[in-house]
Amino acid sequence: MWYSPVAMKPHPRIRKTIKWGGAAVTVLLVVVWVGSGWWGAGWRSSTGGGISAYPGTVIVGWGSRADWPAPGGYVVRARDKMRWGWFRVGTTQGISAVSVPLWFPTVVMLGVTAAAWRADGVARRREREGHCPKCGYDRTGLPVLAGCPECGSGKSSP
Repeated sequence: MWYSPVAMKPHPRIRKTIKWGGAAVTVLLVVVWVGSGWWGAGWRSSTGGGISAYPGTVIVGWGSRADWPAPGGYVVRARDKMRWGWFRVGTTQGISAVSVPLWFPTVVMLGVTAAAWRADGVARRREREGHCPKCGYDRTGLPVLAGCPECGSGKSSP
């Protein structure tokens, strides 16, 4: 495909992947976090390990207990209030578990995604204003295909 030297170059793949992948993962985490207030879901292996999302937390556990559901997936109605705590690690009634609050990975993903969107916006604005998208050097008066004299980026052949 041919691109005009005046046209804006395509966005870097990594930034595009982080932007859109991060947005999708953030939305998924918000849906799981909010949904876990009404419903809990999980999966248990035949060896005794399991993972579940239950009022505001993801719990990874291992061990054996008679009142655990049969191996496989399950969905239950949430009976507890939403948990807003921190990470927990512990053993109780033969089960060891690690509990991670769902708000934490949601906030981390939101921050990473917002930073990627911001960086992309800054690069597009710089390029639109005639600056180097990488370092911000003013490229006024330079040939379109010339590399940036400040950082060397953007070198391309005609």
